[in-house]
Amino acid sequence: MKNILKIWKNEFITMLKDPGSLLIMVIGVFMYSLFYTIPFANQILRDVPIGVVDFDNSSLSRELIRDLDSNEFIKIASRPIDVNEAKTEFYANKIRAYIVIPEDFEKDIFRGGNSYIASFEDSAYLIVYKQVSTGILTTASSLGAKLEIGKFMKKGFSKQQAMSVKLPFEFIQIPLYNPAGSYENYIYPLVLILILQQTMLVGAGLLGGTVRERLNNGVSKAFCEYSNNPVEIVLGKSMAYISLYLFYSIFCFLIYPSLFVYEMTYNIGLLYLLLIPFFLSVAFLAQALVYFYTERENSLLILVVTSLPMIFLPGFVWPKESMPLWLIAGSKFIPATATMDGLTRVNQMGAVFHQVQGDFWVLVGLCVLYFALACKVTKKFCK
Repeated sequence: MKNILKIWKNEFITMLKDPGSLLIMVIGVFMYSLFYTIPFANQILRDVPIGVVDFDNSSLSRELIRDLDSNEFIKIASRPIDVNEAKTEFYANKIRAYIVIPEDFEKDIFRGGNSYIASFEDSAYLIVYKQVSTGILTTASSLGAKLEIGKFMKKGFSKQQAMSVKLPFEFIQIPLYNPAGSYENYIYPLVLILILQQTMLVGAGLLGGTVRERLNNGVSKAFCEYSNNPVEIVLGKSMAYISLYLFYSIFCFLIYPSLFVYEMTYNIGLLYLLLIPFFLSVAFLAQALVYFYTERENSLLILVVTSLPMIFLPGFVWPKESMPLWLIAGSKFIPATATMDGLTRVNQMGAVFHQVQGDFWVLVGLCVLYFALACKVTKKFCK
């Protein structure tokens, strides 16, 4: 135990003195976690600028335009005289979509026929596309329902009877767990988990790569300065990393939610029941990967290349349901995958242990696997 504490103390001091690990594991964690909130500061995208080309210029078309402008997701920023002018403004990024109201729009509807409005939207930015589509669809549907109710009232129905015929039941939508539809509520807690994983892997990799360099330069005790037991070495170094990252977790999952207003339920016991095996598995993995680092910079090269799969495979950028089974199986070996699943259910959905025990045992399994690999790698370099 004394050797473990010595290794812990030495690794912790080394971690804070080494410029690279200090930049990544201390400064980088806070910088990433704070600056990632800036793009999502408004949480919900509103008032997307659109244009309207009105070829009808009737009272009904003007009513439609007023309704569109009053929708919370979109605003009428331009009234082009024709489609060519609308295209010019669209490609100049003055508007993000435009609507064309055809000639005889009001006349066709009041004659009992159908009329159509054309919507031209950019689907390259899915969040913008979703808000514009939702705003236009809800506005057009509301106007259509209003006109239908008016037709029934002309036939002698009372307003209540007309509404009952047109809308026989009331549809109430209550979004669960993220009622505001905020992108920050969804993405930011998951990004925090990824930041903690990647910074620990890179920072610990720099320290491990430095030790490998010393070993290559003839420092025979580079890995086993305080102990020849690989178990003690792995545990001592892991405790140094974890003690720092448990401190970060207080900010990320207990303080930041109140500052940046994203949903958390503060189930602290279950939170740390998932975070502790998560941090352990990442710390063990970081030491196992030292096998591939012959120089200090190798950790940066390898982990930068592999960081993109580690972002996509956990399933928050692209849904797991759309991935092949072999990729889903491979994602289980990334500690962040099970942690994201478990913490999302615990912190945002109010889950209890039996509902996340599968994620917990996956993390425990990764701890065992990566601990064995880390010990094997450390033993190889302690000979």
